[in-house]
Amino acid sequence: MKYTTLIALLALLSACGGGGGGSSSPAEPIAEPALPDGNTFPGADWQTYAAADLGIAQSGVTAAMDYAFTDGRNTQGVVIVKNGVIVAERYAEGSNADTIATSWSTGKSFASTLIGIAVDDGLIGSIDEPAENYLPQWVNTDREAVTVRAILEMRSGLGLASDDATDTAIYVDGGINGDQLAYALDRTPATTPRTSNWVYQNSDSMLLSGIIENATGQNVLDYADVELFSKIGMTATWWTDEAGHALTYCCIDATSRDFARFGLMVARSGKWGNDQVVSKAWLDEATVEAVPLTAGRSYGLHWWVNPQLNYFYSAGANKNHIYIFPQHDLVIVRNSVYTRTGDSTIRTGSNWHYTENPNSWNDADFVSYVTDAIN
Repeated sequence: MKYTTLIALLALLSACGGGGGGSSSPAEPIAEPALPDGNTFPGADWQTYAAADLGIAQSGVTAAMDYAFTDGRNTQGVVIVKNGVIVAERYAEGSNADTIATSWSTGKSFASTLIGIAVDDGLIGSIDEPAENYLPQWVNTDREAVTVRAILEMRSGLGLASDDATDTAIYVDGGINGDQLAYALDRTPATTPRTSNWVYQNSDSMLLSGIIENATGQNVLDYADVELFSKIGMTATWWTDEAGHALTYCCIDATSRDFARFGLMVARSGKWGNDQVVSKAWLDEATVEAVPLTAGRSYGLHWWVNPQLNYFYSAGANKNHIYIFPQHDLVIVRNSVYTRTGDSTIRTGSNWHYTENPNSWNDADFVSYVTDAIN
């Protein structure tokens, strides 16, 4: 029976060959699907790949996750993006990819990017112009030497408000009658701008809210939605004071995945697909050392820079960070456990939010688990 079947099969194959005695062409090899690369961006959702597929040893990714989620480190979410796709993510129990996190001072880097977009659009002539050109409240005052650059470098020379020895009252006390921009504006020079003095002040960053509003003719939320968030597919809410000014020193609520979208756009020199969201020239200037501080830690234009390990990052309180490695096309987002009180994102006594502080954390240790695992 086996031989009869074999003879029939051979006859059938011969017939399929047309009876001419010729052999059929060999089948074309099936091409392997192309791996993600520098032209890969997420659409409405992210693609996910195994880390090893993109040249990262899984052991390094696992070590980074285990570090972040060690008891007491209070991590809510970590997302690792390589070549425009997610290669690892993990969330605390009760959280997932849709859980909202917050930026704290990582929002400063978003505000810096909006300044860059306004420069690209010709709405701000130069960051070396006096800030009073965009802050009419300062015209004919003693702040004429304060430039936009000085504010971005945290070297405005302006003193802290007399009742704010630690620069926290702007958030805790809500500014002047609920107007935090007015609070930031109501400071007087203490030193010459852009001298050796470097003072990290939320009040300096809050000035960017007024600069963006007056330069663009829009509130910060609308400008950000049109010129930044919508272009990268990011859904975000930016907290405001009671006067409607976005808190440009902090306080953007979004998912860890959406924070990764911003990081990816910056890692790609301002590009998102075919759209140049912010110029490469701006990011090249904003994300390099402008003010040397300590070993492994310098300041750019509202960005932190680690020249020793060759990366830059946006840093928020309690380690709500976005670490960016353009040379590896790599973005790492870490957010801490987040709680919000109240039913509004207008910062008042009844609407506020907080995050849990890790009991220990070392940025270099965390990111090196991943970078050291890249082949």
